[in-house]
Amino acid sequence: MLYYDSLTKQFLNVWVDEQHLGQLNGCEMILALDMWEHAYITDYQPSGKKQYIEDFFENLNWEVIEQNFLNAQ
Repeated sequence: MLYYDSLTKQFLNVWVDEQHLGQLNGCEMILALDMWEHAYITDYQPSGKKQYIEDFFENLNWEVIEQNFLNAQ
């Protein structure tokens, strides 16, 4: 997860064990990449993790990410 802390004006790269636990209080999520197997195994198979990550970054919508950041400020 990539968060933005508007108090310290810093980006924070955080590993979250469970999507419903471990969220940072007072920070806004800018971008998230789900690396649990359920996120990619159907389309990529267990050996396709590398391709899943490459496809994720290739298909980012930077306008949405920028808007998330603007909203977080």
